[in-house]
Amino acid sequence: MLFAEALRSDRVGIDDDFFESGGDSLSVVELAESIRDTLGADIPLNTLYEHPTVAALAGRCEVPADAGAALDVVLPLRTLGTEPPLWCVHPAAGLSWGYAGLLRHLRDRPVYGLQSRALSGGGLPGSVEEMAADYVQQIRKVQPHGPYQVLGWSFGGRVAFEAAVQLQQAGASVAFLALLDSAPPPQERREIPAAGDSDGFVLENAVRRYFLMMLGELDDEAASPGTTDRPAEATELDLEALRSELAASGSPYGLLGQHTFQSMFEAHRRHYALSRQYVPAEHFHGPMAYFSATQGEARGRCGKNWQPFVRGPVTEYPVECSHLEMTKPTPLADIAGVLAELLADH
Repeated sequence: MLFAEALRSDRVGIDDDFFESGGDSLSVVELAESIRDTLGADIPLNTLYEHPTVAALAGRCEVPADAGAALDVVLPLRTLGTEPPLWCVHPAAGLSWGYAGLLRHLRDRPVYGLQSRALSGGGLPGSVEEMAADYVQQIRKVQPHGPYQVLGWSFGGRVAFEAAVQLQQAGASVAFLALLDSAPPPQERREIPAAGDSDGFVLENAVRRYFLMMLGELDDEAASPGTTDRPAEATELDLEALRSELAASGSPYGLLGQHTFQSMFEAHRRHYALSRQYVPAEHFHGPMAYFSATQGEARGRCGKNWQPFVRGPVTEYPVECSHLEMTKPTPLADIAGVLAELLADH
């Protein structure tokens, strides 16, 4: 019954996969809350990702919850399958929960999310290259040998690109690289101020607006800090009030603890700054798939602008959505349909 309610379905069988039946990052949070409220058991999100059927979850309600498991650097969305795993790199906010929507469309394939180390108590990265090196280590702990398949959305596209390059430099085979509406690197590196801020990002109103935009709580037309003039009033950002607003709106980000939410904001701030500095030192050798949002201002996000960094064809696939809607259910289903065909060829 709880599975069916979260899925807005009349009936869900005990062996029906929650995510393959339409579950996503929002509905899985709702399911966890329903289990807690109804059964008095705290089931961590990663347990629901790893055991997504009623039958698999049975008997696990007695297991003490590890609230931080869903924030680990490696988020196992699905661990079983005979095909090589797909590795998905987080956007600027640092979480990979949104990739759960891929599961119902990519059958028999393990899917892992890579998440900001800052969310689980680690330090902030010093560069995109440093982040990618860390994620490559995590990937190879789970999958020691290639071929590797890597994907990234928005800021995560740059990290995914660098991870793919580093894997190739280490002599590994990267069979598949896909970017979801990720802006190409700047023409030249930009120095990051000591505080880790950049441009108008030090202005609290701009910080708040951009952070809300990246969490999907403002439309895609919200100006980014790099193009925002100084606001008339730059008031102090109240992260706890922001978290409460998100919780009231039903956003899963509102369910994060105050410390974690603060860490997510700081990670987002750092990622924004690092994205302005990253210019690939090496080319990626092989074909690259690029999924571009057709709605909203492109701001340079297109496949041809990545071509100078790729020694191989860059094929662009338009998606009828805005940049921030790439991991919403309908656009993600369209993306996953193409991914399934492309991955089958690798």
